[in-house]
Amino acid sequence: MFTTIIGLICGFGVIILSIFLNNSSGLVFINIPALLITVGGTISASMIYFSAYAMKNAFHSFFEVFKYKRSNMVKTIENIITISKEAHYTEVMDILHSDIVMDDPFLKKGLTLVADAVEPIEIKRILVRYSNSITAQKRISERVFAVSGSFAPMFGMTGTVIGLISMLSRINDPAAIPAAMGLALITTLYGLILSALFLIPISGQIRDINHQESRVRQIIIEGVLSIQKNENSQILNERLNGFIIDWKIKKELSK
Repeated sequence: MFTTIIGLICGFGVIILSIFLNNSSGLVFINIPALLITVGGTISASMIYFSAYAMKNAFHSFFEVFKYKRSNMVKTIENIITISKEAHYTEVMDILHSDIVMDDPFLKKGLTLVADAVEPIEIKRILVRYSNSITAQKRISERVFAVSGSFAPMFGMTGTVIGLISMLSRINDPAAIPAAMGLALITTLYGLILSALFLIPISGQIRDINHQESRVRQIIIEGVLSIQKNENSQILNERLNGFIIDWKIKKELSK
């Protein structure tokens, strides 16, 4: 997503700018051992904590955050109303190959069930179960990044302890103290940046996307069932727009 990319650029930009404004050399803040401890440790701990299935979901969700186009609820409702009107004059099977349906796999799945004359109760059961499964997968991905975000500062502190131990073991060699102290402090910095600027915000993005997609699927389920009942398009439009109002209210109350 555009805002995610801009946020990451601004975040790292502010940190880099503050380094140079303090008349510090950027090379001082580049430490490979510290990076290995923080990033490698966080990834390793996450792999121990979560299953391969969870890690795979998180991997896919991470890339979806950057290429995801936010679902437009208003546009989804307009598409469903258009399909509803067409369904009054033509068979649902003929609508399945339209661009509107082909662009939305969940909508296509629902209308395919309608075309196959599946009972409304069974259609709702199938679609709700499928939607809940998608939502659960996204929640797993969100949790992976949230928990990893809590690991990163811990490994930052681990690096700090390693650096301090290294410094104390070389107390008779003053020349070695600055390097050891650098490792001690930089790992903490890396851990905080990794957690606060990357892992936890990505977790929040996944959660936000998941909430919106879940609401869109609820709208589609309601629309599909209405199309099967051949209900009036205007009544359907009013009912579906109620989902948007309800979503906005819940979103504000959750803040």
